[in-house]
Amino acid sequence: MLCSCLLLSGCAAAEPATTLTLIALNVGKGDCLLLGSGATLYLIDAGLPENWGMVSSALKQMNVTRLDGVIITHTDADHAGGAWPLAMSGIEIGGWYAPKYYTDVKESKHPVKQAAELRGEEVTWLQAGDELPLEGGALKVIGPRSLNEEAENCNSLVLLAEGGGGRMLLAGDMEIPEEEELLRAGVIPRCDVLKVGNHGENDATSEALVRQVKPRAAIISTNTVAEPDTPSDRVLSLLKRNGATVYQTQNAGVGVMAAIKAGRLEMNTLSSGELPPRNQAVLLSAKSAKQDAISLANHGSEAADISGWYILSERGNQLFVFKNTVLQPGQKITVTSLSSDETGDLTWPEKKIWHKSKEDKAKLYDVYGRLIAELD
Repeated sequence: MLCSCLLLSGCAAAEPATTLTLIALNVGKGDCLLLGSGATLYLIDAGLPENWGMVSSALKQMNVTRLDGVIITHTDADHAGGAWPLAMSGIEIGGWYAPKYYTDVKESKHPVKQAAELRGEEVTWLQAGDELPLEGGALKVIGPRSLNEEAENCNSLVLLAEGGGGRMLLAGDMEIPEEEELLRAGVIPRCDVLKVGNHGENDATSEALVRQVKPRAAIISTNTVAEPDTPSDRVLSLLKRNGATVYQTQNAGVGVMAAIKAGRLEMNTLSSGELPPRNQAVLLSAKSAKQDAISLANHGSEAADISGWYILSERGNQLFVFKNTVLQPGQKITVTSLSSDETGDLTWPEKKIWHKSKEDKAKLYDVYGRLIAELD
């Protein structure tokens, strides 16, 4: 599963037993990071809703069934959009975290608040100076230090992870004004790894920041096809000129992994392992826009565990994730919504899923994000 490797000397002398690990998942032009140390594991950002299959597949392959916390750096859809399907999934989540400062949405419509409420839980609002538990290390919030009413990217959480004898700076979508604020405050130290801000766009990652951080490795989460101006040639040149080895998630299968132990940094690209065969017995059987309902059935001779599978409403880009669901041979179930007159076997916790007058294709995906069935 590990395709390439680079060992680098760390910037701290201690030799702790724990390993600080960061995995930047390939979710297209979006952010989704797994940060772990010891038994602690956080998901930082969750990508776009339509990229949930990439996240789901990676978590399944890594046998992730519990997260100590989900941290969404800001409200942009390519960071926060996947919070809703994650909340619908069967993954245990210890806490929901989002920045105290944000623009563009009311608190009631905040994507993290909506995701947490789906589970009857609350959000912890973070600000500079806060710290989250991280076994064998520390996870500190160093930015933002104030509200930026003009640019939501500059309200992005900036996190400093320490452990394994080294440091990682996770910049979210921080642009140059937020960089300048943090540099003036003197809260950015030298780090082994820089998760580059704003997908490597030209409006982030100043020379002053790179000279201060002096990263040995830099990770850029993006997809050039989806966002042609990323990564910026200026940013790439700047990082390389200052001695950083640059990794892009779009060039990795599952993603890019950075691990620090005893002050040494190891970089790997992760590729997909062998997946089990597709289950072709479970199919979408009926859809009713009038009843706002959709049905599926197991046509096979064996029980089918569809936990983690999901249905996508193509027009509305809405997702329903199956949680702890097993279909017996010949069994049919119906998923209704909050707009339906009758209650089905399962409830899609949203209103008006299926468009009544325009084409709205239903798509069924398995837990690995593979398309299983479609229904017009």
